[in-house]
Amino acid sequence: MKYSFSVALALALVVTMTVAVSAEDVKLMSYDDLLVRMENLERQVQSQAQAQDQVPAQSVSLYSEQSSAFAVQGYSPCACAQQPECGKLYVGYESVFVTPFQSNNTGIIAQNDPVIQHIGFDWDMEQSNRIELGYLAPTCGMGWRARYWQFNHSSSFDVDSNNGLTQDEGAIFWASTDNGGTVLGLVDVDTAVMTQSIDVYVLDLEMQKQATKSFLLSGGFRYAKLGQHYLAVTDSGIAAADMQFQGYGPTFAVEYHKPVYGRLGWYANGRSSLLFGKQSFALATDGSDKQLLIDNPAALAGALEMQLGLQWTSRNGHFFIKSGLETQYWANVGSPNPSAIYTDDSDDANVDDVMNENLGFVGFTFGGGFQY
Repeated sequence: MKYSFSVALALALVVTMTVAVSAEDVKLMSYDDLLVRMENLERQVQSQAQAQDQVPAQSVSLYSEQSSAFAVQGYSPCACAQQPECGKLYVGYESVFVTPFQSNNTGIIAQNDPVIQHIGFDWDMEQSNRIELGYLAPTCGMGWRARYWQFNHSSSFDVDSNNGLTQDEGAIFWASTDNGGTVLGLVDVDTAVMTQSIDVYVLDLEMQKQATKSFLLSGGFRYAKLGQHYLAVTDSGIAAADMQFQGYGPTFAVEYHKPVYGRLGWYANGRSSLLFGKQSFALATDGSDKQLLIDNPAALAGALEMQLGLQWTSRNGHFFIKSGLETQYWANVGSPNPSAIYTDDSDDANVDDVMNENLGFVGFTFGGGFQY
């Protein structure tokens, strides 16, 4: 029995020690494993933090590379807007050759019975100058420009019994009342020399924007002064008339450029202006106290201009040459020419309003410039 008890006690101690050792081993292995796992988690956290820090930088780098690629390929119309070197200063000159046209072109009325003929001024094509200075910003940017055009020319013709007044006398007048009893002008003209002069000064100050590579928009302020003068030296006396318009107002223009071949392209532009100002007309004849003076302190006039032509640009883009057709229309600027309309050989006549006449120019331009 003692032996059995001793054996049983020994077995119990062995089991107890085994269980204790096993529990201690399990306990020690779980703690080590926990440390390892904590170290692994810390590494993962650090790796994730580093990855998060690197992702935005990579994204920005990729975005910058993509933006540069799009800018090079031309997909971003405003890619140059933040680059001041893309803008350019320029100066241009145009030699403008145009012929004036007037709604009232009368110089003298030939009373060649039974035909009443209005003999008008026959203008030739005259040369004038236009200069332009500006800054052309890159696409989507704002630039500016100043344009100045000046036209100063005259036209003359003469009449006598061999030219124009072949059957009867001539008449030069602006108004007739009382069945011809009161005439503002000259009658019974046998010989005469008529001269007309036109002086035009136009200044435009504008902001301009390159909306796309092909379209340019501009708008701003226009100042214009138009002087028209009439002088008739006849055997019946001298008659002189003067028409002045001076005004200012808004102006708007659009231009389109398109390449044709190599560095050669065509262009088209149009401009519209609305002018508020004052207008005056004066008429006087020698040997008579008959005069006529009209003032309009609230005159309103309009102007339309168009060009169509070709432009060549040098390889480095610094020089350009262009030439094209040009037309201008000035509404309600008046005319100093004799305004009476003779329809028959009587002393009565209808009279146009001298203040509402129109003026136009048609011709072509040739010029060039430098841009940098």
